Amino acid sequence: MEAERNGCENLRCPICYPNWQKDEQSARVRADADKEDCVRCWRNLQKQAEKIASHPDPIVRNRQINAAYAQLWWDDRRFQWAGLAAFASKQVGCGLLNAADMIKKSNRQRDAYQRWDQNATALERMSPYGSPRMPMQDQVMAEGATKVYQMLAMGNTALFLEIWPLHKFYESFGLERLKRCYPLRKTISGEVYWPLKGEIEFGRVWPEVTGAFSAIDSGNIGDGVRLLARHEQLNILQPAIYSDPIFVTLMRGNQFAWALNIPTGSAKEVQLTLANKCTMTGGNAQQETFSRQPLANLADPAQRMVFVMRAAARFDQLLHDPLKKFDVENSLYLIANPRH
Repeated sequence: MEAERNGCENLRCPICYPNWQKDEQSARVRADADKEDCVRCWRNLQKQAEKIASHPDPIVRNRQINAAYAQLWWDDRRFQWAGLAAFASKQVGCGLLNAADMIKKSNRQRDAYQRWDQNATALERMSPYGSPRMPMQDQVMAEGATKVYQMLAMGNTALFLEIWPLHKFYESFGLERLKRCYPLRKTISGEVYWPLKGEIEFGRVWPEVTGAFSAIDSGNIGDGVRLLARHEQLNILQPAIYSDPIFVTLMRGNQFAWALNIPTGSAKEVQLTLANKCTMTGGNAQQETFSRQPLANLADPAQRMVFVMRAAARFDQLLHDPLKKFDVENSLYLIANPRH
């Protein structure tokens, strides 16, 4: 009897399992089909994300990204990180607009000077006030604005391409399939657009991702937001943009000038406005400021995470406020439907 029992524990026992070879083959076929289906789903979702983020103009592309984040939240209120991301991405768009204005101002000055330089008479060239104004300060600031514009656009796009498909996969197939298929995402790395190639491996398995969606699945929205914020800030944006020395220097200069009210004409407060506008005023304004300290460093991940989590707590508070939640919802509706 003992031998018989041990034999039946062997799944390849020809007596207890006469069809074990066919069963194993069927299991392999099912496993291969499941893997192929995982890869196909990732490919489809990644291509959808690329289509959303395909516009050549970074400002237009940013609005489309904002709308996609906001729509995630409208489709599933458990995706609270996505709602917060819609506001954060909108704020990136405000930075893009500000940088674009500075670049345009510099270009207008340079173009006016070049037109004058081509047509000016010898007498006009001798006059110290003959040429159009092209202040060196504006030209230098435009160089910095160009760098900021490029880095913000790249970070905004890369983060979206990383994190939107994760939400859509979970939304469509659930937690267990996300966990099973997640390691296979990297197999499509050669088929997708990935702005951080060479810096961050596409499809890398991050523990924060599985932890975040496990928390969301169990109803722990706060932990889901915290873990996705860590993934966003530390795994993606830190190496993508906050490790660039020129960008960091520009950000620190902006913070220093703004905090000390140095009249540069370009320094802006680093803030997150929980509305569809770039800025708001008033004591009860729905916004969070990074810091009022001149030496505060946005590139420091610890300082930035404090700011992000403070904004996340404020967002959660507003969503549970019996009156203010309608303002937040209306803003997210307008972000999700930019034509309305």
